[in-house]
Amino acid sequence: MAIKIINSQITIEKIVIENAIAAEYLTNLPANERERALVTALGIGIMAEIKGEVAHFLAEAEGELGKRLGSLKTLYELRELRFKETATKGKKAEVDVAKALKEIQSVAGITTDRIDDLSNMDGVIKNNKTGDLMVTVNGEDDRRIGIEVKLDKSVSLGSVTNRDPKAKKDTAIGQLLEMRANRNTRENIIVFDEDNVDASVKTACKLGVKYIEGVGFLVLISTQRGDFSNLAICYAIAREMVLVQLREDFIDHKSMKMIVERLLYLLGSYGSVKKEVAAIKNSAGKIEKTLENLSEHIESTQNYLSHFLKKGRLTDSELYEFYSGEQLGSILNPGD
Repeated sequence: MAIKIINSQITIEKIVIENAIAAEYLTNLPANERERALVTALGIGIMAEIKGEVAHFLAEAEGELGKRLGSLKTLYELRELRFKETATKGKKAEVDVAKALKEIQSVAGITTDRIDDLSNMDGVIKNNKTGDLMVTVNGEDDRRIGIEVKLDKSVSLGSVTNRDPKAKKDTAIGQLLEMRANRNTRENIIVFDEDNVDASVKTACKLGVKYIEGVGFLVLISTQRGDFSNLAICYAIAREMVLVQLREDFIDHKSMKMIVERLLYLLGSYGSVKKEVAAIKNSAGKIEKTLENLSEHIESTQNYLSHFLKKGRLTDSELYEFYSGEQLGSILNPGD
């Protein structure tokens, strides 16, 4: 047998690997470093395969990324990246993350991206500061990555399938959508500390990273261990996505999916409450009020669906306001 595994040690015999990228990479290394580099690359490759969502994204995006995939070789170094633990008392979390991003840029050899701290600045939405950091890729204002820092706060995931449209409490998904609308960004990342994160977010980020199509990246880092490697990976991938402009101009499937999920949730709630009206006469007034509220939301969601099917997409602001439970008329001109 060509491959033998004994006590966690792998022995490989008579195996020939045909891979132009691997061959080129190893050729440029001294002979005495090649074995170590190959073992490291194999371990990282297996880890990337385990990270199903990242592997799926790279497979789907390969045709679009083309030659730029070469720059993702830096993930070999970034995956092993560990920052020295630093005291955080008296420092803003945004400053820590900005410092980590600069270290990541240094390791990856990225010299053209600008990092701006916008945590005290309003964005497009009045009196709204969502979107703490902005990475302007290659200094181009139409290629920007937004980063929201939540190291000291615990917010839930906020799945649209089971969230009350009128709920005003911040959620991870809501913050990502809000940041896109508020900062006019192409891609977005929300950063949590693994020791201070809501259980729903931690469950979604089983391997430290979660990518939600059309919404953005959820990332877990460790300030206690000084480990920002997951942020490094997401920054590298988000940067490639921005550079190749993966956002499509035709029909917006992620908006359709979100609208339909909300409609199904509301219709299910509507049917359940309607049955309660018939069974509990003495509380009919209260239940009928709930029915009225649900009916209002269903009508609004149906209006969004109609508008979406007519236009083929929702703008970033429309998608954020839909998520927030706003009426369609509040964001559209009369007759639209």
